[in-house]
Parts: sequence; structure tokens; C-alpha cells
Amino acid sequence: MNSSLKTLAEILPGVNEGDLLLSLKEPVMHVFDAIIVRERLEQWFGIDIPDSRWNNFTTLAEAIEYCREQSVTSDSNPCMRIHKIGLPQMANRALSENWLLKEIGDMHWEMLSRGLGQPSSEIADTSGNRLYAAFVRIKYSLSALNHFTENETLGLAGTMTRFKECAYMSRIAGTCGDKRISASLMTSFLARRDNNNARIERSMPALATNRIAKVAQVPEMFSEYREIKKGLANEIISGDYKFKITDETLEQMEHSINPHFEINGAGLLYFASYPIIADRCATKFFRGTLGMHDFDKIYHTIHRDIFYFANCNADDEIVISLNAAEQLNEHEVQLTMSMHRKYDGQLMARILTVKQKKS
Repeated sequence: MNSSLKTLAEILPGVNEGDLLLSLKEPVMHVFDAIIVRERLEQWFGIDIPDSRWNNFTTLAEAIEYCREQSVTSDSNPCMRIHKIGLPQMANRALSENWLLKEIGDMHWEMLSRGLGQPSSEIADTSGNRLYAAFVRIKYSLSALNHFTENETLGLAGTMTRFKECAYMSRIAGTCGDKRISASLMTSFLARRDNNNARIERSMPALATNRIAKVAQVPEMFSEYREIKKGLANEIISGDYKFKITDETLEQMEHSINPHFEINGAGLLYFASYPIIADRCATKFFRGTLGMHDFDKIYHTIHRDIFYFANCNADDEIVISLNAAEQLNEHEVQLTMSMHRKYDGQLMARILTVKQKKS
């Protein structure tokens, strides 16, 4: 009963244990009726419930148990979350990009752990070394962040697949009224050597269970990442935009890490911190060089493509470079940025961004 209640509470916040025993023949969940409950269950578990089965359920508990049994063999390994946007989800009078990244990242990790049948903290290689499911690429397009407002309801739903054992990919879609979010995330398993974040090597887990569906062809998400990492591509189409991959420098600055905010629970630079740190360089360019002092107030992200190549220690300095900037039209600017470790010049990330002027 407790596991059913936990599932139901995630799908329909505010329910209690007594709701599990309510009849599906009558309105349930106070403001939710049986049709809505059925839709939420199907979205959450990534399955279709036949009418013949639904009409035979007498309680919500029976319906949830059926869905759970069916989802064990489901290839999509779905995850669904619903949020009421409040001040913790907002920043700069808009939806917080940092919060959104952490949330979709956590959904990815939840699907990964569920598919592997292990908590993330227990995933290890054949020698017993702990492995980290580190993001290597995250790409997302969305309605401008400032279009999301307080007290709106944001729904997120995701599915996951894998390419062999080396890349795990999720797709997460979000809806909030007429606003949309579309994200693709990819992780690989890494091991930290000598407790040094600069010495992170690719590895593979020793798994007894893997219910995450394989894809037969090399995913474009993966092949593009490999080309960018090896320096084999000088441009890339991301979303509806063409980005130039260059090491030219329009603006550059150094960044000292704030360990209380930018370092995650595993002691690594938080994946969600990379684009936020990079934006500091863009802001410096637009405010200082171009004299656009209200840049952060009037321009908001509508597209990102982040390629992660390395991490660092909390006491390392980071060099941020704005490599290219282009005014696409009167409403949009396109930015190419990169991040390096200062002490050895190691490329940590390339960050491709489009921001839209507030309307």
C-alpha cells in the first residue's frame, strides 16, 4: 500500500492513503475524476490501459498495481513530474534555468536507476569502484524563460533508451499552458581516480539487470558529440540554428568556483552550473563592449546545447571564453562559449546558446 501511495502522490499531489480504496466508478481525488486519473497513470507508466481492464478495476490501488506490472516490461521506462511554479523555481523574474536543469537531470537519473535496478549511489564497476552517471551532452529548446510565470503548473514527462553500454539517453517534454520544453540528455558512466576530479575516466557498470531499451543505430546525439570532442566539426546544426565551432575569442574572463552552490553532492562541478557560469562572460561582453547594461533583464534562453568534456576540483579556476556572437534578427542573439581549466588549459565544455529578447 505504501508504494502505491507514493506513486499516486507523485502523479496527483495531495492524495492520502484512503484515496487508494476509492471506487473508480465515482469521482475521485477531490478535483480529479476517473478520466484524468487514467490519463495520468498512462502517461506516468508509459502504457495504454485497455477499456476492458480499466472497467474491471474496483479501486485505484488495483489500477496502480496493474500499471506497475505492465511497466516492468516497458521499453520507455517513463518518468513524470508535475510542479506548481513558485519562487524556488524562478530566478531573474523568469523560470530558473538552473532549477530546470537540475530537475530534468534528476528525472534522467531516476529513469537510469530504475532501469538498472540500483540506486545511483550503488552503481559500481567490476572492481567495486563507484561510478558516476555524468552528463556528456544536454540539448533543450523551450519557450522563453520569462514567459513562465509564478503559480502556473508545469508538467514534465520523460523516457530513456541506451546505445550499447556507453551512452544513456533520455527525452523529456514539458508543457505549461501554451508553453513548451523539449530536452535531450545523454550520460556516460565515469570513475574518479585518486579522488581527483581532473582524473575522470570512462567505465562501465557491472550490472545484473538492465531494462533500458537498446537502440540499434548510432544516435545522432552521440555521433555529434564524438565529432565535436575530437575537433572534427567546425559547425553544427542544433535545433533550428547553425553554430560555428571556433576558438576565436570575443571576450574572456576567469571564474572562481563557489563550492556551496556550484559543486554537487559527489564533489564535482555541477552540470547545471556550466551554462550559468558561461553566461557571465556573455553578460560581460554585452554590458561592457556593447554597452547593453540591461542584457540579462531583456534576453532569456530559448535554446542550449551543452557539450561536457571534463570536470575540475573546487579550488580550480575556470577560464570562460565567448567565441562567437551573432544577432540573428531583432529578437534573437546566438552565442558560442567555451570553458577551460586554467591550470592546464583542458577544454571542459562548449556551450551553444540562443537568447530571445523580452516581448
